[in-house]
Amino acid sequence: MKRKEFLKKGVTGIIGLSSMTALLNACTKKTNDPADKDDKGGDDDDAGGDPGPNPGMARLSATHWVSATATGSGNGTQQNPYTLAQALRLAQPGWRVSCGPGEYTGVNTSTGWEPSFRIAANGTQTNPIIFFAQNYAALSTTGRSILKHNGTQQGYGCPVLGLQTGHHWYGFYITESLAPTMPDTGPIVCTGSYNRISYFRIDRGPTTWPQARSDNNHAAIRFESVHGCQNNLVSDCWIENYSRQNAFGNEGGIQLFSPSGSNTTTSTGRITIENCYFDNVETALTSKGAGADRWILGGIIFRRNLVRASTFERATGSVNFMDTSGELGRNQVYQNIQVGGNFLVKCMLQAGHPIRDVDVINNTLINAIENRDTEGIHTATGGAGNIGSGWRIHNNIKTGTAPLFNLAYDGHSDAAVQSRSHNLSFGHTRWGWVDSRGTGTQSLAQWVANTPFDDLSLQSDPQLVSSVWNNANLGKLPSASPARNAAIDLLNLNGGGTSATCNMGAYSNDNVVIGIRPLA
Repeated sequence: MKRKEFLKKGVTGIIGLSSMTALLNACTKKTNDPADKDDKGGDDDDAGGDPGPNPGMARLSATHWVSATATGSGNGTQQNPYTLAQALRLAQPGWRVSCGPGEYTGVNTSTGWEPSFRIAANGTQTNPIIFFAQNYAALSTTGRSILKHNGTQQGYGCPVLGLQTGHHWYGFYITESLAPTMPDTGPIVCTGSYNRISYFRIDRGPTTWPQARSDNNHAAIRFESVHGCQNNLVSDCWIENYSRQNAFGNEGGIQLFSPSGSNTTTSTGRITIENCYFDNVETALTSKGAGADRWILGGIIFRRNLVRASTFERATGSVNFMDTSGELGRNQVYQNIQVGGNFLVKCMLQAGHPIRDVDVINNTLINAIENRDTEGIHTATGGAGNIGSGWRIHNNIKTGTAPLFNLAYDGHSDAAVQSRSHNLSFGHTRWGWVDSRGTGTQSLAQWVANTPFDDLSLQSDPQLVSSVWNNANLGKLPSASPARNAAIDLLNLNGGGTSATCNMGAYSNDNVVIGIRPLA
């Protein structure tokens, strides 16, 4: 009898869908009807099945003002604004600081953890300090508020922005052509808790940089602190060109690190990345156990993001869990759409810590390319499967030549997997790869016969309305798709209970917003 396990506790949240084309037109439309291939509309779907509020956040109101042309004699009113440096020095919990368009230039500290800009005081979980651009860079290419510094050489520049505790930042633009940074850091560094980074646009910059240093671990946003870096949120950001084609050895959209001797207080964890747009990235999120006893202790949520994988690096995809366990909560990857690349989720063993308690639910991986190394959903790498556990993999759609699963180097069959069912794969030469079962072509029937999993899965064309990046209908399911109502809503994404039926793939219903949300 096959093993089956379903989540007993639902997880709810704001849901909705958006492609960048529809997003920049700021169009919204409410519908409960399935999309068909003759639907030429470019509008978004608005909130639907989830019982939460409207997915678009409300615009912020200011208590203080900043101008890029201020002289330093201002008092922070709209008529007589502060400089950014003044506001950063004076801001207190409860301040909401509106920053006008223009360039804000700081000093390059030439160090990996001393940014050009940082709020001097800390906010709190319930009373943060908020800085926001008047025009959010993730939504508009005009009227930007640009953060930069006076560094000139990639590899020797500092982060442009740092967050400590209770700091919320919205809507700024950063390109590393104006704020070059260095390996083992990035243009934004977060070293505390209860922070938020939303509606930023962060661009790696030039296609090539002089290879000033050979180190790696460079990302748009990096989380790490010896005191703990937890309860942080990244949402609705546009992150692009973090690819090895453009820089050092290991590029990523967002990277998580922990200090040596990580425990539940000091480990990085309890971080949510949602509704972001990752364009041309090696890996959108790397949760990295960087050597002995620097493991990530969990609670990582990656949901409703759009990812276009780089074509330069050998193995590219959405999430890399390295030595990531579950003491701080389950790690959840759900309702994401990825185009290209090789893997959706993989794990790599570096610090010898269990990689466990991972949910990979209701994702759509489009045109994944076979590379015979790291492909599809990859629960076992170099021994990680032997010490991992609690992987739950359900309701995912994969198209392209890559197998849906690659369990190479496992040695213990599906040792890390707790449950797996209701998945769909199309276009592969084999359903899945397991090192101990050889390299031969395997149909779904052969796969199910040799594993205790993947019952109620499908090997058929999902008939996606569009597989084209930036198309408003990317990943949507037409009314005739076999993936419709072919899954069980394990995470209660539609608000109908964990036993309700739902669609396979990122569109568990027709009203999910994936990618950056327009403002309400």
